Amino acid sequence: MNVGVRYGFAVGSVAFLFGNFIACGAQMYRVSLTDDHNAAQVSIEATDPNSPAFGLHSPHGWVKLPIEFKVGNSMDPEQKSGLLAAMKTWEIATGKTLFKYIGVQDGVDGDSFPDLYSSLKDAVNGQYLDANWKKTGKPDVVLATTIWNNSTHDSAAISTADIRFNVQGYVLGNSQTLKGAYVEATGQFKDPVDMQTLALHELGHLLGLAHVSSDMDAVSIMNPYVYIGEGLTNRHVSTGDIERIQKIYGCEGAVCDVDKALDAVLEFSKTDPTQTAAH
Repeated sequence: MNVGVRYGFAVGSVAFLFGNFIACGAQMYRVSLTDDHNAAQVSIEATDPNSPAFGLHSPHGWVKLPIEFKVGNSMDPEQKSGLLAAMKTWEIATGKTLFKYIGVQDGVDGDSFPDLYSSLKDAVNGQYLDANWKKTGKPDVVLATTIWNNSTHDSAAISTADIRFNVQGYVLGNSQTLKGAYVEATGQFKDPVDMQTLALHELGHLLGLAHVSSDMDAVSIMNPYVYIGEGLTNRHVSTGDIERIQKIYGCEGAVCDVDKALDAVLEFSKTDPTQTAAH
């Protein structure tokens, strides 16, 4: 296996929300996403700000578009809506159809596989929930992980990929209405995580984007951390994210103007994810 004015309101709103949450006594955490992919598949150039490949782990993108994908058997409608809305965001950023939903993987989910990487062997680009996260070998605190195969003909291109979501440790859904859950049997409290926010980051990896540090792009969805808790969301990408994704896939129409692309993304981020058109 080959193996800113515009953001002033958003940032200010986040700070205001955090203040409210602290005052109300609700829990809010910043969770690292450092371990959400295989760092060995990310070149040094992807971390070099002076490189044309900065922020890109697979600069040639997918070998074939749109990316056909299935969701696992246990993904509920709210989780699926968040996933599809995240996909739509990346499509708005490029003006292109990047994804094609081809159904549910009947009888299959993350727990169907004995470990993390075996899910790449089924020739399905799957979006799976793992209720037994320990089998992935990832730390318990990891929210999700994206795995991919690079093409045997082009090591800078992606041929297959899966995303595995940790539902053993977290509750995934729409965090604007979602509550955490106490598991009496284990004494564990499962924090709520916004599915659209998390999927937006993980789909960035699936499309070929690497992590970007906050000192290089403070509002990038590809920063290696995410805030989780009731009501906390980050459902848009940054100007830098748009520039990087367009470097891989190009663009069509008005969104080739990055400012217009950002406007469109920010407008879409205000919509209810359940209203996202089915793929």
